[in-house]
Amino acid sequence: MKTGIVIGKVWATKRLDELPGGALLEIALEEGRGGGDAGERLIALDPLGAGDGERVLVTQGSVARSWFKDPKAVVDALVIGILDEPRKASG
Repeated sequence: MKTGIVIGKVWATKRLDELPGGALLEIALEEGRGGGDAGERLIALDPLGAGDGERVLVTQGSVARSWFKDPKAVVDALVIGILDEPRKASG
């Protein structure tokens, strides 16, 4: 799982039927352990209703896809939580 900040919505005029309902969000990833991810962005499906500037928890790959009952769901990144606390500075 990764944490990130919602920086906007992605609008799609056409979507596959296999894409479950929810908003597509652009997320700026926070630095992970070992210094990776900072500066990366990804698009994730959000069934929870996160808004701009909110800190979210994202899962990817088969874990994201398996959350849906339809085995044909085309999801590779999924918002699974909206975090209540701001990120704490290390040090």
